[in-house]
Amino acid sequence: MNLRWGDYFSTLQFRTFWQERQSQKDASACVILGLGFDPRCLAALEELAAVTPTSDKLGYVALDLKTPVDGLPRSEALEKLHEQNRLRLERLAGIPCVGRGDLSLQDADGHPSGGRIALSLVNGLLDAIASHRDVIVDISGMPRSVFFPLISFLCARTDQGRIRNLHVAVTEDPLIDAEIRGSEFGDADFLHTFRPQGSKKMVWLPVVQHGEQERIRKIHNQIRDECIEICPILPFPAKNLRTADEILIELSDTLFEDFLVSPGNLLFCDERTPFDIYRKVVQLHDYHVEKLGRLVGEVTSVVSPLASKLLSLGLLLAAIDRHLPVSYVEAGMYEIDADRFYELAARQHDPLEVWVAGEPYSLSADFSK
Repeated sequence: MNLRWGDYFSTLQFRTFWQERQSQKDASACVILGLGFDPRCLAALEELAAVTPTSDKLGYVALDLKTPVDGLPRSEALEKLHEQNRLRLERLAGIPCVGRGDLSLQDADGHPSGGRIALSLVNGLLDAIASHRDVIVDISGMPRSVFFPLISFLCARTDQGRIRNLHVAVTEDPLIDAEIRGSEFGDADFLHTFRPQGSKKMVWLPVVQHGEQERIRKIHNQIRDECIEICPILPFPAKNLRTADEILIELSDTLFEDFLVSPGNLLFCDERTPFDIYRKVVQLHDYHVEKLGRLVGEVTSVVSPLASKLLSLGLLLAAIDRHLPVSYVEAGMYEIDADRFYELAARQHDPLEVWVAGEPYSLSADFSK
């Protein structure tokens, strides 16, 4: 099995890694981040600021996230957190701003628009971004409808030699994630740059999570006419070892009675590493293309990232590697328990470093074709 990321570089020692790398003579890094209510959105930039010896070796691009309900009374808690993060960014005033722009997550019809806007903004800044030796996309506070097309775009530019090194930073905390509840969902749609090519039968691989019945049903309704198999993905092992069981209990009627999912189709992937789900999804996709393709014609896998950022990143790597469609439903509003969220937000969060493209892969196959 040919895997683009069969060998990979990833480390939990984010500060140690970047302290050594930023001390090198030719070092320079640009962080692309989504500036919203999540306190983790600035974690990577703040860590890099702490270990970068001079300000000329670091820059950032801030995508200021906007939702359709910004300004309404029920968004006040989120706006307060968003403003706190803006003030945190201002306190990093010595770091050059490569670019900054507002990013609306949904258009007037409720369809995801953040990915298209982000690509347009970043493409316009590409020369300035690429002047840095390392480009880091911090997905900690960035919606999937934004970082899926953005990382795919930058990965392709790295393959073409426009960017030297591409990294992803993610600060994961299941306790904080559990306090964020999406609502005001639009319709299911394929993410920008991840639409199916041609008419093919589909095997659906959704990563499922608590409280996601509405989005799961919306996506199923979108693809059901072409869907011939459903393989739900659950986090196991996970920080809470009962997570997969609890999700199955909650979604049992939807999965097993309404969608007629066979228990043998359940796929369990390690919550702590994106490369476990990456390998398993690619392997399952290749198997279905070969075996089912003989019976029903052309087949592709459709993935849906409805769980943690680490699992979503693994799905993204699989989608890039095998050119898979990504069906998703964007939330127009996020709800939190403000007191609980503030308490959790005060905890120390250490990013995970994933080196996606560049120097470690220079002797690998040519992916630009």
